[in-house]
Amino acid sequence: MIAALNHLPQYLQFARGQSSTASGLLLLPLMLAMVAAQLASGRIIARTGRYRTHPILGGALMTAGALLLLLLDTDTPVAVASGLTVVLGAGMGLLMQATLLVTMYGAEPRDMGAASGTVTLVRTLGGSLGVAVLGAVFTARLDGADTHLTPAQALRLPEPVREGLGAAVTSGVHGVMLGTALLAALAFAVAWLVRDVPLRPGTASVTEAAPASADPPPADRPLPRPS
Repeated sequence: MIAALNHLPQYLQFARGQSSTASGLLLLPLMLAMVAAQLASGRIIARTGRYRTHPILGGALMTAGALLLLLLDTDTPVAVASGLTVVLGAGMGLLMQATLLVTMYGAEPRDMGAASGTVTLVRTLGGSLGVAVLGAVFTARLDGADTHLTPAQALRLPEPVREGLGAAVTSGVHGVMLGTALLAALAFAVAWLVRDVPLRPGTASVTEAAPASADPPPADRPLPRPS
């Protein structure tokens, strides 16, 4: 997620000539899809008590979304480039929500704080490692292009040079998306190992319903006298 959010704006700035503000706003479809998937996934899991399919579907969508972004080119319309991020965002949302809920529900009540802290720590470490590795892939595919230019300076370059820079940045983003697809495919494979264990809220509702079906007190036992 962090690698994609770091490098997609660079494509929009250097290959499509968008400002830094516009390139951030063009990632709104990705963010909105991610939030929508998180909300929908949380509600469905809470209602059904089943969560195994959510990380599987999330890994599949994220893999497909990363591969879909390989269609980006130097002449891809900005609206199309922005819309292509929706599938990737939906996959991110399903994976993030499912892994958090699985971790929280799998922990004992006394370990809830440690469980949520572990999720945050692992995501931070994974994000840092992902940015470092995929950032190196991005830089290696720039083919000697000048990486010290700002987007405003790039717009003032001669047309052939600007087109070459845009093509190099696009190639770098393709490398990042390939790496993202490999990581998402790994998450998809690992998600099949998740077991569908009944969630705690489901067992709580059964427990609450139990007193209603309890046997009446024996006839020889006096009922408590009302005060």
